[in-house]
Amino acid sequence: MPIPSGENSLLVRTSFANDKAWADALSIALSENEDGFRAYVQVVDDSAWENADWEQVRRAALAASEQAAVIFIVDSTAQEPDYPVLVVDLDDLSHEPFRCVASELWGVDNNLNIANMNWEEFAENTDDDGVFRGFS
Repeated sequence: MPIPSGENSLLVRTSFANDKAWADALSIALSENEDGFRAYVQVVDDSAWENADWEQVRRAALAASEQAAVIFIVDSTAQEPDYPVLVVDLDDLSHEPFRCVASELWGVDNNLNIANMNWEEFAENTDDDGVFRGFS
């Protein structure tokens, strides 16, 4: 399955069971925060990706001619409260994905794509259930 290439992170929908949850997660992920920051993502809302796992999405993104440092996947788990989106590193394939609530996606997207922060700074600040909810 081809995937778009470009400099913006991809926000890929892989669960099509709940349109309202998808719309809500998307709205939150794309909204500016109180300081005016937002995630710069290209949305991939194509049923060809239904039930694709993160490794399939990562392989497709890596095959694109140009990609950002990270991709975001809205899977069935991301349909839960706070919309914990799966974050997948495209720069270092040894990094395990972590989850990030949709409202904090901007920070992960912005900082990883300009190399202002590194993967570990986010992955090591997840809570007990493996979700990054921002820095306290």
